[in-house]
Amino acid sequence: MKTNFDRKDPNGADEYFLNCVKYGDVKNALTCFDLEAIYIDKDGNAISGLSNIEKVVINLCKMKPDITVYEHKIAPIGDNMMYWLDKWKMTTTDPSGNVIEMKGASANVMRKSADGIWLWLVDNPFAAPFFAND
Repeated sequence: MKTNFDRKDPNGADEYFLNCVKYGDVKNALTCFDLEAIYIDKDGNAISGLSNIEKVVINLCKMKPDITVYEHKIAPIGDNMMYWLDKWKMTTTDPSGNVIEMKGASANVMRKSADGIWLWLVDNPFAAPFFAND
């Protein structure tokens, strides 16, 4: 388990979140979200409030998935916000030991906290259908 992440860099902040999820660390994964964060679920519903987002994070961490971001682009929005697009792959196993693989794309907004750490303000890991060809 990697323990040294530079969360003052957006890439390091993302790596930290993925590491927390992989090892089922709900408490620290939740620290990756801004207090005003919104999570967009697979049906496009906006989930707000850290207590509600925590439910999503708990379910994700239970799977202990290995998530790899294999392509991403970032665009600063001023000094304290950033737009983040990525493509990801996820591998995990179900309770029966069957391998589950998924892939998708995220469209997110990050905001820098007062102490310089990048946090998810809007987390939409299910943006792939929006970008799919018609």
